[in-house]
Amino acid sequence: MALQRTLSRRSVTRQSLLQKDEKSLKAIQSNQGEDEEEIDPATLDWDGPDDKENPKNWPTWKKWAITMSTAMICLEVSFGSSLYVCGVPDIMMKMKVSQELAISGLTFYLLGLAFGPALAAPFSELFGRRIVYVVSLPVSMLFTMGVGLSSHIRDILVLRFFAGFFASPAMAVAGGTIADMWDFEMMGLAMAGFCLAPFMGPVLGPVIGGFVAEKEGWKWTMWVNLMFAGGILLPVLLSPETYKPVLLKKRAKKRGLKLQKPQISGLEFLKFIMFITLMTPMKMLVVEPIVMVFSIYIAFVFAVLFGFFEAYPIIFRGTYKMSLGVSGLAFLGVGVGLVCGTIFYIVIDRYKFFKKNEDGTRGPRDDQNRLILEAPETRLIICKVGAIALPPSLFWLGWSSRESVHWICPIISGALFGFGLILIFFSVVLYFSMSYPPLSLASALAANNLFRYIMASVFPLFTVQMYQKLHIDWASSLFAFIALAMVPVPWIFEKWGPALRNKSYYGYAAMIRREKEQSQKLENLQNDADEEFLRKEGDGTVQNSSSESENVNEKAHNRV
Repeated sequence: MALQRTLSRRSVTRQSLLQKDEKSLKAIQSNQGEDEEEIDPATLDWDGPDDKENPKNWPTWKKWAITMSTAMICLEVSFGSSLYVCGVPDIMMKMKVSQELAISGLTFYLLGLAFGPALAAPFSELFGRRIVYVVSLPVSMLFTMGVGLSSHIRDILVLRFFAGFFASPAMAVAGGTIADMWDFEMMGLAMAGFCLAPFMGPVLGPVIGGFVAEKEGWKWTMWVNLMFAGGILLPVLLSPETYKPVLLKKRAKKRGLKLQKPQISGLEFLKFIMFITLMTPMKMLVVEPIVMVFSIYIAFVFAVLFGFFEAYPIIFRGTYKMSLGVSGLAFLGVGVGLVCGTIFYIVIDRYKFFKKNEDGTRGPRDDQNRLILEAPETRLIICKVGAIALPPSLFWLGWSSRESVHWICPIISGALFGFGLILIFFSVVLYFSMSYPPLSLASALAANNLFRYIMASVFPLFTVQMYQKLHIDWASSLFAFIALAMVPVPWIFEKWGPALRNKSYYGYAAMIRREKEQSQKLENLQNDADEEFLRKEGDGTVQNSSSESENVNEKAHNRV
């Protein structure tokens, strides 16, 4: 009986120590208060896999409606970038400024798109996705209105920057909204529309803006932009919240649960913005070869697209003597290529990566019907196709743009360029999403977004001079030679990508190693607690008081 009481007392004390230590660890990790009556929001979860309030269980029509709404936001924001370009000749004439200064309105807007997402991530994490849409889009519309009312180039440049800066958060969190709703096997299909929009917007800008600027002047390009934004504003305001932590907090409050309040000061929030949303993406650009190389690749291709806004007028207005409005229609070739590339990606996604099984599920499954995730390098097959398509499209553009060749030839070359562009982008997004856990993925995509828009903002500033000095054939060939040098990139990462991912500090492999280390630390903590108890038991100094348990727990925890 004495032995039984000793074992029982040892079991109770050990359980008490471990329970207290788990609470201590949770308190440290969540940075919350110690009120036992309050619930840590991090512990909240859905009532089950079939919880109707879980966005992943919403009706399919509702998820597609929200997906299309977010895609339209991305389309509108990117549409506003190139729409302005159509009014550059009118701005030059009315404000007596150089072409470089007038085109800087595009540069400043793209810089705003580059730096604006730094604020989107922390606000989205704290307050949800919906508030970002509801605030950013109307504020951006106000600055766009200011551009239309401006009569000085200085005002236009400043207002264009802030129009892009406040529009970008809505585009930055759109991917998170889609990820909130769709399962992995349907994610690729839903992401197709979202990824297409940022490229289709710049293409549609000259198609519509050319005729508007030709008939009504540059100010009406801003009014058309406002009309587009106003048209999607109502669906945005009616869209529900999709971010899981925010939805669970709201439901907990409705149920009368008391939640712990995060103890985050203004200084800590500023540090979060500086080091998580700004410094981490910059660091990943330097120390992560996967992020660095693919960000350079995507940035170059994206920048060439924006360089077309200056190259196409030289080709179609200069060589083929088209009007401003008609020359804008040449971008339809790029648009057709983007759509064809998206369809090609969807077919590959549906019939290769996620083939339909006999039981109605999609993708490879194990014995327990769980989805088997393939190596990220399998997605680089799409990038290979895109990489091969780019160089010939640029050579084609340069050497077919002459009076003796029909104007349809350079337009068709744009279709091949758009086809390759969108496939490379799809592949990179998929490769990143399968290589990095969510927080690191957000930083990797932020790094890609930052570098992409900075480079795109610079290219239009020197494209005119380059095409004037090298002429259309060799200027386009220069872009083609750079694209040709980048063709081996997907094959290089297909071979060495697994080794790079294994060594990555931010990748899944590193996350698994850290989880194992943490598990080992917790196991050591348990062993230390046992040893402390047995030592005191051997000395005859074991006490059942809570203060003694806390002392033992504190000593064991300090060792970790």
